[in-house]
Amino acid sequence: MRRIDIIALIVILSVISLGVTYYIAVHPIRPQRDDKIQIGVQEPIQKLSPSEILKPRKPSLTPEEGTSASTKESPAETTPTKRTVIVHPKWQTGVTHVEGAYPVTKPGNFISPVWSPLGLDIAFTTLNQEGIWLAGPNSVEGRRLIDDKLGSPDFFWSADGMQLFLITVDQRPVAVMLSGEKYPVPELRRSVYEREGNIYFVDEDGNITRITGSQDRFYAPRLSPDESLVAYCGYETGIHISTTDGKHTISVGKGEHPSWLPDSSGIVYDVPVSDGLRIIDGDLWYAAADGTERSNLTNSPGIAESYPAVSPDGARIAFIAEGTVYVGKFVRSRR
Repeated sequence: MRRIDIIALIVILSVISLGVTYYIAVHPIRPQRDDKIQIGVQEPIQKLSPSEILKPRKPSLTPEEGTSASTKESPAETTPTKRTVIVHPKWQTGVTHVEGAYPVTKPGNFISPVWSPLGLDIAFTTLNQEGIWLAGPNSVEGRRLIDDKLGSPDFFWSADGMQLFLITVDQRPVAVMLSGEKYPVPELRRSVYEREGNIYFVDEDGNITRITGSQDRFYAPRLSPDESLVAYCGYETGIHISTTDGKHTISVGKGEHPSWLPDSSGIVYDVPVSDGLRIIDGDLWYAAADGTERSNLTNSPGIAESYPAVSPDGARIAFIAEGTVYVGKFVRSRR
């Protein structure tokens, strides 16, 4: 009997051992050899500088502005399967206009005015992109903040209006305090960008959508404050307004330098007139984002107004005329 018991015990242990081995080999919690196990956060942890904390929104990485060395893979790029382009909306002329404009600087070949988030300052640069200047809406003369030559006239404010972010001529991202003090910052990341003549949108998850088609080469994208629309320019087709998924587009027509209203309801822009060598005339225009209204804001023959930007409260508009920064009252149509 003892020998039989021993043999039975050995058989039972063998069966149990085989069962355990099989369980470990095929149990669902055991990954296959080719699986990748990811523990914790999926993106590398980065130290934030004050400039990152003060940005008005959480930006997304764009291929144009570089990638981190620790980035494991590029986000997927998608193209809308169906696009609807309204080439000729039934625009109505409204009474939106600019009135009572006055200079806040002396003539200086200035361009690109940008309001601070609090509406206390207007930053701008020169046609040669030499330095950053500041003026208030009630100033009579601007002051130079920095002398550095810029790599791009596309600069923007921090959320608290205490510093500006820009690209230097050697393509370094820099933050500039209102005192003029400068310090380097990580790459400036945007949610919309241009690459090879097309406009792209990057969502919060890093997914990239091409929002333009192949009918033109596009540039100068501007994301609306509510991040639902993008205004941009085409070399042949003028200004367009598209949804960030690229499925719906309105063709605004001729124009340059689109800038969003603070409530994302429309854009202001300029329509220059050239004699082939230089700009000899031009007006500021307004276009509603829903395609209902398109109005000439200035209608001033012989004077070329350009680079419009509406104040954060929507009550004033800054623009350039003959190299001088002007501020006027922005009067909207009642709808």
